[in-house]
Amino acid sequence: MLSRSRFRRDRLPDPARYFDVQGLNLAGPGQWKSGLCPFHKDSKPSLRVRLDTGAFRCMACGAHGGDLLAFHMLRNGLRFQEAARELGAWEES
Repeated sequence: MLSRSRFRRDRLPDPARYFDVQGLNLAGPGQWKSGLCPFHKDSKPSLRVRLDTGAFRCMACGAHGGDLLAFHMLRNGLRFQEAARELGAWEES
């Protein structure tokens, strides 16, 4: 029997909670919040994050991604499937 695995976007953690657990202190008005970028030595908040989608972009080093899965992959040096598993969004059947 063939085993089927699949990515379950609906099982990704809430972005606001995820970034809080990761230790990012995000603040500011509007949809995009600012914080110190974990991808380079940052002394002034250059990372912008959307708490509804998890999209992020650093205005200094250029790190970017469309959701918290991309952030988790980049921050931890993981491939897609590994990151999805760690975040509880990979379903094994």
